[in-house]
Amino acid sequence: MIWSTWRQHRTTIVAAVGGILALAVVALVCGALVRKSENPVFYGSGLGCFMGERSAECLAQAALTYLVLATVVLPVVLGALVGVTVFSPDIERGTHVLGLSQSVSRSRWYWTRILVVFVPITIAMTILGAVLEWTRSVGIESNFAYVRQGVWGGYSRLTFPLFQSTSVVAGAYTFLALVVGSCFGLLLRNTLAAMAITVVALAAVMVGFQGGARPHYATATVEAQPLAGASRGVAYVSDDSSGNAWLLSNGHVDAEGNRVDIPFDVCNSFGAEAEWNQRPDETGAQYEARREIIVAEQEREFVECFRAQGADHFEVRYHPDSLFRRFQLIEVALVLALSALLLIPSLWALRRLRP
Repeated sequence: MIWSTWRQHRTTIVAAVGGILALAVVALVCGALVRKSENPVFYGSGLGCFMGERSAECLAQAALTYLVLATVVLPVVLGALVGVTVFSPDIERGTHVLGLSQSVSRSRWYWTRILVVFVPITIAMTILGAVLEWTRSVGIESNFAYVRQGVWGGYSRLTFPLFQSTSVVAGAYTFLALVVGSCFGLLLRNTLAAMAITVVALAAVMVGFQGGARPHYATATVEAQPLAGASRGVAYVSDDSSGNAWLLSNGHVDAEGNRVDIPFDVCNSFGAEAEWNQRPDETGAQYEARREIIVAEQEREFVECFRAQGADHFEVRYHPDSLFRRFQLIEVALVLALSALLLIPSLWALRRLRP
């Protein structure tokens, strides 16, 4: 049965596994180039590498950008093109009767295809995710988020698209996508309809995990910051020098922790009338001393204005980067559990097939 399944689906298996491993090789080469760079370009310059400077380093950074995004989308594509077509076309044409009428049980017919087709593709995607994770495993500095672990501009490897493009997570999502596709293929017995519903369902599941489930894998760390200083309008985590924390929410709160909406235009006029320029009769030291007094007074007025509107402090809720492995294991467990649940309607639909 394994040999006959391989012969029937070998083109699909070779194309899918070969294509994924080819992407992994490209990521490996690009990662090796980028890891040697002392100053990776933010976002890899995108299409700029192809239109202007065409250095190997720039092209490698841009390629990793697109590989990360492709790794997030690939499970959906595989679910529609592979997961559905493993069963649905045979059922539509009635050729499944040949397999089920040759002393082959329904369960064996089903599980053999899961083993021969789905498992190799899942392993290949896990390898691709592991390589991409490796490209981000060095350096903690302000640089391109998709290239290295250190990030800039609020990106975190706990969130989209970095989290979904890491080793076991990429593999788990791929297996789920294949199971979802096969489930709709067996239930609907219509290839095009099953493909369309598979794409919609997988998109909904991925959005649900990103926005609904993952933020609750652990209790958020809450950092209270004073009203003065940078927290007046910019969210940051004071002990997160690498910038890898996943910021969940931020804002001004009262003494009880209730959110306070501050109309910033009310407090933005402080210091506007101050004499900020150096006077002709001032020395440099005198100007600096006077400027410090103006800044301190402006800061005091800002704080008083915020307090007058009910704010007590600025609060930041976040997940530290140290939870990365924990979040990986939790999400993989949930995704595989969902895959197992979807086997129930698949097996029910399988029992309805007539040999």
